Amino acid sequence: MAATIDTNLEFYRQVLALRAYRQEILSADIANASTPGFKAVDLDFAEALNAATSRRSGTDVPATPKRMWLVDDARQMGNVTAGGADAATQYVKYQTGTEVTLDGNSVDLDHEKVNAADNAVQYEAAATFASQTVRMMMIAITGSASQQSSGS
Repeated sequence: MAATIDTNLEFYRQVLALRAYRQEILSADIANASTPGFKAVDLDFAEALNAATSRRSGTDVPATPKRMWLVDDARQMGNVTAGGADAATQYVKYQTGTEVTLDGNSVDLDHEKVNAADNAVQYEAAATFASQTVRMMMIAITGSASQQSSGS
């Protein structure tokens, strides 16, 4: 039974971590919308989640993504090496299908804002599901729903 509880909560932890990571990436795209030469990137969320959940089953090492710094030169990445980079960073890909401006920037600001808003809604939904799962477990443990806070 403990393995099932841990599995459900671990899945939500992975989803929330990846959604937060994607939000950082989309925010960086929006912030660099007028930076010459900046190329828009995004996280392939489905592939990253699939990799994180399949990797999780074989190891206790968490697959929380590290912060991504958008640079062209790998030497600027500091102490991150190709073999030591977190699993999620390999699913960050350049966006295709958008027009590149004369200064080499490929950020479509409207598209990025829509993606960021959608990602925020998805994050909120995952947080709500995780909260409800914990609430249901507390009801199962205590035997009643009367343990709710008196603030409501």
